[in-house]
Formats: sequence, structure tokens, C-alpha cells
Amino acid sequence: MKKYKIGIIGYGGFGKFLHQWWAKMENVEVAGIADSGSHPNDVTSINRYQDWKDMINDPEIEIVSIVTPPGLHAEMACAAMKSGKHVLLEKPVAITEDEAKQILETQKETGMVITVDHMIRYNPIIQSLMELSQSGAFGKLRHAVVNNYAQDESLPASHWFWDEKKSGGIFIEHGVHFFDIIKALSGQQYAEVFGTSHSRNESQRDRVSAMVLYNEGLIASYYHAFSGPGLFEQTTIHLAYDLARIEIEGWMPIKGNVKALVNEKTKEQLKGIPGWNISTTESLTNEKEVSGSEGWGTDDSSTADKRVTYCGGTAYHVEELVSGNFEIHQTKAEVYGKCVQLILADLIQKIEDKDHKLTITLEDAIEALKIGILASK
Repeated sequence: MKKYKIGIIGYGGFGKFLHQWWAKMENVEVAGIADSGSHPNDVTSINRYQDWKDMINDPEIEIVSIVTPPGLHAEMACAAMKSGKHVLLEKPVAITEDEAKQILETQKETGMVITVDHMIRYNPIIQSLMELSQSGAFGKLRHAVVNNYAQDESLPASHWFWDEKKSGGIFIEHGVHFFDIIKALSGQQYAEVFGTSHSRNESQRDRVSAMVLYNEGLIASYYHAFSGPGLFEQTTIHLAYDLARIEIEGWMPIKGNVKALVNEKTKEQLKGIPGWNISTTESLTNEKEVSGSEGWGTDDSSTADKRVTYCGGTAYHVEELVSGNFEIHQTKAEVYGKCVQLILADLIQKIEDKDHKLTITLEDAIEALKIGILASK
């Protein structure tokens, strides 16, 4: 088995986290760290570079992981690819469309492999829901709501996060994760984007909201607030499909619940969700519909076959109403760590097999960026 030597540019908290989890992989060796600050002072067993350009010019390094403020991504990613390195780029891909286009053009010119760290797509809950969505088990995704309440206790006013020339702002630095998840679940492209925001002062835009209309009718709303104590941190994703209502908890999804209209086949498919547990099952009968107001509908509603339900003009054959919950019985750090291992393994598979399709393509990351830019205006 070939062992790939990877160098990490940027060795703050997340760079150290990546090092910890990639060091567990049999076919990976973290061989270098580039950081202009004092972060790597406690690392003595691998090569250290004060200047990131020295790392990308080191012939021993085969893959470069870029874990820096987003404003530096385009320059570093393009330079790395031109130096013959494959790249795992932290999200967002860039902070402007021009920078993203430059990265895409450089990748095409050099032929190097690059992916962007939208690692939530590798979460087993999201993976299972993507499969169920693509199979048609839930029908169409019609509405999505993302609410993200994040802490700002570790983000003083001087932090680069608040400088939109360095970070791009909340929707670009952070919101792109969720734009990408909703695209992955729905398979739809954005058509219109509406955004608004609040700033606590001239330099800190701390609450943002957006509504996005997609090309097949999905309407999604996104709210992100970096303005509260850590004890109140919470992320929820609500999904309204034709045949299901789903709530996912955690910005790194850990658990949630499902209420779905199913038939024998789709009920079996639900078992693919990690930790799936049915709490209630209700058989559908030919009983009179009672959900609408009296006088609505046709006079023969009492004879309608409740095993056929219509959503958006589409007929679905269903037999039961099932409610249940799911949960990954690991810590958030463990799930997160496995996801960053999987994205690196995906990159390596693409290096070894040019026909392999990356779970996160550069085009996926650029589309999430475009939504973030439109929502930030």
C-alpha cells in the first residue's frame, strides 16, 4: 500500500485536529507543517516550514491541506497545484467568484486533484438521507429550514472571522456547509437568493438570514447567529418531503427523528439510517379523511383509498405512517474525525483512479460559494 505524504498549511486548532485523525490512517503520513505563527511549537517529530511556499516546493510532499483563513485559499491552492501537489482545501473554496474561477482553471491546466472540505457530506446520517432522497423514497424535498445558533465567546472583535475581506462573512465562511447539504439532499440548483443581516457594530455582522428558491420548487431558509453563549449552541435542519418530515440535530449531525408515509419497500430502506428505531406505526385504511376543514374536497372523499396519497400532483402508494428516531452512538469529535478521514481517503482514491467521482467536486463547492455571495449582498 502506497503511503501518501501530506503537508498541512495552518496549524491552529483545526489543523491539529486534522493531524490527529490523519495520523491514524495507514496510507497517510503527515510529513510537514507550515505556520507563520507559534502554533506548531509543540511539534518536533515532523518537518516545519515558516513559509508555506517552502512546503509546496518540497518534492517529498504529495498532498497539501490548506487550513488558513479563506482569503488565502486561492493563492495557496493555485500555487500548490502548479507545484505538482494535490490539494485538500478547507471550505469555503474561496471568497469571490473570480478566485474560485482561478482555482478551477488551474486545476484544469495542471490536472491535479483537488477537493474542498465540505466534510458533512461524509456524515453517515447525511449519507443515508442522500441515498433515500435519490431513491425517491421520500418523494420531492419541498421545504428546508436550517437554524444555527453558534457561540461568539471564542471570537473577539479582533478575530479574522469578523473581517469579511479575510473570511467572506458568515454565509461564506460557515453557511456554505449547509447550502451544500441541502443541494446534496435535493439534487436541485439554486434559482433565486434573498438575504438579510444584522451587524452589532461596523465591523461585526453577527446574524444573517437567507431564503433560497431552487429550480424544481424547493424553498429553503437559512439562519446563522454567532452571538450567544456556548451553552445555547444548537443546529437543527428541518426537511419537508412529500412523504416525510425529518429533523436533524447538530451542525455535525448526530441524531434526529423521522415521520414518514411508507410502503413495504421504503419502510425497509429506512433501516439504512444509523441507529434507526421505530417508535410508532399506524396502518392506513379507507377511513374518511379528517385533516381538512369540513366542506373541503369532493363528496366522495370518504371512499378515497388512503393507500394512495397525492403530493404536488404526484400519486404515491403508501401503506403505513411510521415515526422513529435515529442516532450515531459516538461523540461529535469521533464522527467529525471519521469524516475528515473519509474525505482524505476520497481524494486519494481519485488520485489513484481518475475515473472515480469525488463526493465533493470543485463545482459543488463553487455553487455553495455563489449562494453565500448572493445571500451576503
